[in-house]
Amino acid sequence: MDADRQRTWAHIADAPASYYVTASDSEREIMREWVTGLLRERTVQITFAKADGEVRTMPCTLEETQLPMLVESRKPVKYNPDVCRVFDPERQVWRSFRWDRLQRIEFRIG
Repeated sequence: MDADRQRTWAHIADAPASYYVTASDSEREIMREWVTGLLRERTVQITFAKADGEVRTMPCTLEETQLPMLVESRKPVKYNPDVCRVFDPERQVWRSFRWDRLQRIEFRIG
């Protein structure tokens, strides 16, 4: 890991929930890449604030073996870099959260 990434992750570890809001564009990109990488490898517990202010924790993943078979949608989903689209394996539905409302990430190693 290069020095810039080390500084970024040291800052993230000690930052309040609003880190994403105050982060630079490059730090935001690093965070999105890291979380997306975790999601592709395992199920992760994400805690975030919903639009109505309620705090929610949900399991989510992007691990291919847990995703439903992709079916062509009538309505394509427009990409939004401020939103992370994930699959909830417990409820078997697609969900999303806003990066700037992300409060906590929990996962197991191994």
